[in-house]
Amino acid sequence: MKIIKPDLLCSSIAFALMLCAGNAAAQAADESAAPPAANSDAVQSLDQITVTARGVSEPLQQMPLPITAMSAQTIEKKGLVDVRDIANLSPSFSFKSGYGRGFDRPVIRGMSNIQGESNASFFIDGIYVEGDISSYGLENIQRVEVIRGPQSAAFGRRTFSGAVNFITKRPGSAPGGKVTLGAGNYGQEKMGLFYSGANDDGSFGYDLSLNKRGNDGVFYNNASGKKDLNGTETISGMAAIAWSPTDALDITARVMQQKSRDQHFAAARLGSENLNCYLPEPTGDLYFGLYPILESRRRGYYCGELKAPSEYALNTQEFETAGYFSGRKTDLLRTSVVVDYLFANGWNLTSTSAYNKSETYSASDQDYSTIRGYGGAFESFSNTGVKNWSQDIRLTTDQSLAVSGMLGAYYYKQQAQPGWGGDLTGYTIGGNKVVTTIPANPDDQTVNKALYGLINWHINDQWTTSLEGRYARDEISKGGTDVRVLGAGTYRQPYALAKTFSSFTPRWTLSYQAQENVNLYGLVSKGNKPGGFNTDVYRADFLETERDALIARGLNTYKEEEAWNYELGMKSDWLDGTLRVNANIYQIDWTNQQLTETGPVIRKNGSLFSTSYTTNVGESRIRGFELESQWAFAQGWLASLAYSYTDAEILKFISQDQADLFSSSNAPTLADPAADAAGATLPRVPKHKATLGLMYDGALSNGWEYTANMDVNYEGKRYIQVDNLAYIGASTRTNFRFSIRPTEQLQVSAYVNNAFNDRTLEDAQRTINPDAYVAVPAVPPLTGLAVTNLRDFGLTPSLPRMYGVEVSYKF
Repeated sequence: MKIIKPDLLCSSIAFALMLCAGNAAAQAADESAAPPAANSDAVQSLDQITVTARGVSEPLQQMPLPITAMSAQTIEKKGLVDVRDIANLSPSFSFKSGYGRGFDRPVIRGMSNIQGESNASFFIDGIYVEGDISSYGLENIQRVEVIRGPQSAAFGRRTFSGAVNFITKRPGSAPGGKVTLGAGNYGQEKMGLFYSGANDDGSFGYDLSLNKRGNDGVFYNNASGKKDLNGTETISGMAAIAWSPTDALDITARVMQQKSRDQHFAAARLGSENLNCYLPEPTGDLYFGLYPILESRRRGYYCGELKAPSEYALNTQEFETAGYFSGRKTDLLRTSVVVDYLFANGWNLTSTSAYNKSETYSASDQDYSTIRGYGGAFESFSNTGVKNWSQDIRLTTDQSLAVSGMLGAYYYKQQAQPGWGGDLTGYTIGGNKVVTTIPANPDDQTVNKALYGLINWHINDQWTTSLEGRYARDEISKGGTDVRVLGAGTYRQPYALAKTFSSFTPRWTLSYQAQENVNLYGLVSKGNKPGGFNTDVYRADFLETERDALIARGLNTYKEEEAWNYELGMKSDWLDGTLRVNANIYQIDWTNQQLTETGPVIRKNGSLFSTSYTTNVGESRIRGFELESQWAFAQGWLASLAYSYTDAEILKFISQDQADLFSSSNAPTLADPAADAAGATLPRVPKHKATLGLMYDGALSNGWEYTANMDVNYEGKRYIQVDNLAYIGASTRTNFRFSIRPTEQLQVSAYVNNAFNDRTLEDAQRTINPDAYVAVPAVPPLTGLAVTNLRDFGLTPSLPRMYGVEVSYKF
């Protein structure tokens, strides 16, 4: 007999009582009592949202693009906090933060990557965001637009698989203030202050906000004896003004500063002793009397679902005693000025200028154990900085005309700032080894120049077609001197790399208004992602012969990626605007993908160091189906469903790792048929993803209004590598939120996230056991043996059940 877990039963009962509370109170009230006040926020029909995904304002239901748009009201009622919550409610959008908030790898429509620049990009008011986005809160957001599929024609570089745009509220648009306080388990805290003001005629407005949120350590660290893993803290402040000196001119300026301080992420290794397939076959002999010799190049693997560890032991204490914070720190400055001028003929000129600066410190134990991997070399730290400027000028014609258009020019420049780094090689607590910090002054720069445009033609009342295009040049350079301390020696390796990538990315759409409530569309679009350099090839501590071998294999650089997207879709509203059904099918043909290849390299002291390189692995085809639906089926009730099916198949991918794993030869080469992963599923891609939401707005008999909300998010299993052997199992996470409003100003909310405590892994990656050296046959034409390590896997947990209470007061 299946036993129902107490937490599942209690949560179900609590939610049932939550939904029934209003009706029960009303029925128990005296019949002579006055009826409860109507809930002004109660859902009666669906929102008609306007979006700006193509640089012009268009109704969501008439725009021929697959977009998930979330309004400020939805964000508040569901208690959404950051981009991870947005992803949970969006089809084909998977966002995981297993290795801290700075190592996010968003996956939209199956276009995954493990390292390097992500395939999807994020924007705030159309301005590109460099670096960490998961710490950016949703406190002052008007809406969020998740645009799926290649968006290079409209947004430019790094929108290869999609774009997410956070649109903030216009300063002074809603005068008044709001104070928010919250607390919960694991030391959760939330404090916010927002105030907006405007003059009498609305020509001048301003916003001011201060926010702090975070939590204490979540996971216990056996190595340090403390709960010092997965704690977070973010403090941000923003000021903005809007000024309309004339009816035609509008100027908006914003400045935001944000600081984040995150503890070391929780992680553990599976342990090479727990590998269960493609196991190494020792000959019984030792290489140089030290390293077990294996029959073949197989170093073991894990087949099946990887489970979350029950314990974690990371060397955070070593960092702390050496004088370094164990975890991650980020400091961000974001500024922008937007100038809009409306001409008498309905044309509009928009100038968007932005300057952003970020500094990131990171220190982590990358062997995920108490083992001092390579004598402490895996315990590394770095401090890096980057600043960027951007200028966008866009001229838009009168959009009410039968033929309308838009023409723009864009300039973006990003420069690396001086930093420093190092590792704890040789350092022990209580020892006399002094950790040396190595300064870095990288000469890294990216310049992007682009011209783009849009022509939109309303052929008649039913047919509309549009053509967009963007011509761009990316000038990428990297240079500097890599400095490494190895034992008693300090090594330096200068390098200077530069390359220019040019691209033209068009998009064509055709839409047919079949009925007033039904819009059908088709589109063809091209996306691109610039290539780049693997600067780790030029590490100063690598043997010159090893570096030459990496360069000979082409691992010092990688090419531009390209993808063509073909799509058919429908947007429709039914039942007098209370039922919305949007659906689409698509196919993406993807070439020159940038994934990773990992391998050990011999350093100048004879030790091994393993690192990953971005490579162009070949070709893939992705086919998918997406569905979004909302139904206001009764007064106060709103049901929502988001579902996606993603079939991401590799068509061509040649890898030495594949050959080593699957070949029957003891020393296979890339010419071996086993080296090709064709037919496998792309890693990190859930084939099925679904979210079911249910919300109710009601009122108690005393007039107090309330909102009850439940969201259930399902995400299917995800393979962690192209070999499709080890995978992260399917997860189901349920969130509850109940808010009650005694007055229009006061709201009290209680929430439970991951209510049933699903412990499926957040993320996993293939790595090595730094303490298990072996000797394997060298890859021909080389002969003899090569020293390497047994395979292993790094595992990171998802957050457990989190609950708390929030109080907000508007004034």
